[in-house]
Amino acid sequence: MTRADTREDALSPSICLFRSLTKEEEDISMHFEHLDDLRRSGLSDATIRRHRFRSVSRSQLKTLLGFSVERVESAMLIPFPHPAGGFMAHIRLKIFPPLKDAAGHTIKYLQPKGSPLRLFFPLATMAEALQGDAPLWLLEGEKKSLSVAQLGLPTIGFCGIQAWHAAGSRELLPDFDRIKLANRVVELVPDGDVQTNQHVRRGAEGLALALARRGAKPRLVLLPDRLP
Repeated sequence: MTRADTREDALSPSICLFRSLTKEEEDISMHFEHLDDLRRSGLSDATIRRHRFRSVSRSQLKTLLGFSVERVESAMLIPFPHPAGGFMAHIRLKIFPPLKDAAGHTIKYLQPKGSPLRLFFPLATMAEALQGDAPLWLLEGEKKSLSVAQLGLPTIGFCGIQAWHAAGSRELLPDFDRIKLANRVVELVPDGDVQTNQHVRRGAEGLALALARRGAKPRLVLLPDRLP
């Protein structure tokens, strides 16, 4: 966590709760549905423990988000490692069950309104991902990025097909400034529906163009259409 994060969030109830939830613990103590979700995504218990995934109660959910959410039975906190050490003052949760918005789109993840988009840096390969020369694996989804990092491949995650840029911009998020991109192969891995969903395809193409403007050499990797 940077000093700026600390100054801005020192008095925030949500960040105080976040810090209490992400303290280091020996054992994994999580809702069975949350733990099963992580394991089905290919994450080892060692990875789950190291990244401090946590189950949160409904009352904690409201404090973390700053608003109430109806029809959510439980939620799982996903701490974001900070490249400078520790964890970002950033709150993102997977909700159970998912919700539907007015347009019928499925909502699986929530974060406080107005909070910025951030990249997800798996701890196992962070140093190589930031400054190495080996191909960088850039995956859509925190869990997918962790599952690839477990293989020893330098990996970074982004949290949605348009979550690589701020609203109104087509430039990469500031978090990309920490990553060595010039002349580096980037294996870009969006969700499997990139082959059937034009919105996903356009997002992946926009990300590839933004990476190329930084001197990277992006290559699109296609996944099966359905993964956990």
